[in-house]
Amino acid sequence: MRLSPDEMRYLWAEERHREQRQYVLAMLLALLVFLLCCCFRANAYSYEKKFVPLEYLKNYALALRVLFGKAVPPASGEARVLYLGALSRLRSTAMAFLAGAGLSLAGAVFQNAWRNPMASPGMLGATAGVRLGNVLLISMFSVSAVEHLSLRYFFCYGFSAVCVGIVLLLGKLAGGRRRETSVLEMVMAGSVLSSGLNVVTMYLMYQLEDEALLLYEELSYGMYEQTDAVSTGIFFTVMLLSLIPLLLLRTRMNLLSADRLEGSALGIRPGVLRMIAQLCGVILTTCAMIHCGELGMISLVVPHVVRRYAGADMRRVCVFGAAAGGILMMLARLLGSFFQILSEPIPVAFFINLLLLPAFVLILARQRGELT
Repeated sequence: MRLSPDEMRYLWAEERHREQRQYVLAMLLALLVFLLCCCFRANAYSYEKKFVPLEYLKNYALALRVLFGKAVPPASGEARVLYLGALSRLRSTAMAFLAGAGLSLAGAVFQNAWRNPMASPGMLGATAGVRLGNVLLISMFSVSAVEHLSLRYFFCYGFSAVCVGIVLLLGKLAGGRRRETSVLEMVMAGSVLSSGLNVVTMYLMYQLEDEALLLYEELSYGMYEQTDAVSTGIFFTVMLLSLIPLLLLRTRMNLLSADRLEGSALGIRPGVLRMIAQLCGVILTTCAMIHCGELGMISLVVPHVVRRYAGADMRRVCVFGAAAGGILMMLARLLGSFFQILSEPIPVAFFINLLLLPAFVLILARQRGELT
């Protein structure tokens, strides 16, 4: 049965409206979880955890009035402690959401661009560069490295940029006359480079004293939170400048898997789009790893889960993947504030792996059953 043009337009409009409703529901769910996580008060020196929405909402309203010059913050006493605690919880929750959204989006982009379900930004050597930057900073300043954390950005971003640049250059040179980037050569170069940097990192780790090694673990697992305005501003600026282009280009992300000949036939240049997407993905992963720790499982598993239930269209994968990654990260951070081992908080990566490993195993089992 053939459909008339009016019927096709009607069906297209209905599908568009249904997709928009799903986007709104995903954003509302993320907002609900965000507000839920913002209203928990956690005492770092005991197991006391309270859900105090009215108290924290009043402090958030006061912060808005302070921002616009309509009020002044509490000067001292318990009111100031509660006010600063509410702002700290708001900042950490927002950072967790952006980090989870960025990691999930970066993983989806790399898996589609490389046509490899196991691809991730770490394959370019970015994560190895961040590890080397952290251990080098602590090797230079020992436990006093907390006074020189501004250099951490220089080391981590610098080593990450150098590693990614080397891998991309080798992949481009391997493409030769085809004028295409060789994915296989990039994966091999990234693996070799990451292995070499990890050896250097491990050697420097063994030279650290006990207190310095503990500080390195806190930095690597995101247990040490930098609360200064400069660190927070760098995080939000870098994350938003990398997230927004990917979300704006999500309608073209389906073209990432096309090669040069297919792109020429369609009148597009997928190579330029692929390069922009990869650079944004690497920046997202590097920034999230510097501020929130090693959370590579989000980049690997969340895109698989989203594609399983939302389809392979990158327009949907980008939006739902960002929402799912942000929600997962916020919930993991909330769970981490409720549990302690030897008076120390449990790293967020523990809860991320605990939640995602069963889902990943289930997806692999279902895919195996569909193929047989």
